[in-house]
Amino acid sequence: MEITVWEQIKMILRSRKFWVLVAAIVAICAGWTGGEITSWQAVQALVAALAVYSTGVAIEDAGGKAGE
Repeated sequence: MEITVWEQIKMILRSRKFWVLVAAIVAICAGWTGGEITSWQAVQALVAALAVYSTGVAIEDAGGKAGE
């Protein structure tokens, strides 16, 4: 079954993992702009948040393929 780009975008916007990533990015930006964390700490936090998101998506994809 072919999924269109628009359907993929809608699936991402409904994903809890995506919204947790957005919340993490907002928290990182707030901490950096408020002077609570340094630029380097912000970069590290962003890389960690993206790694967690991509790992979660990979696990979900692997689980979906195993169930087919």
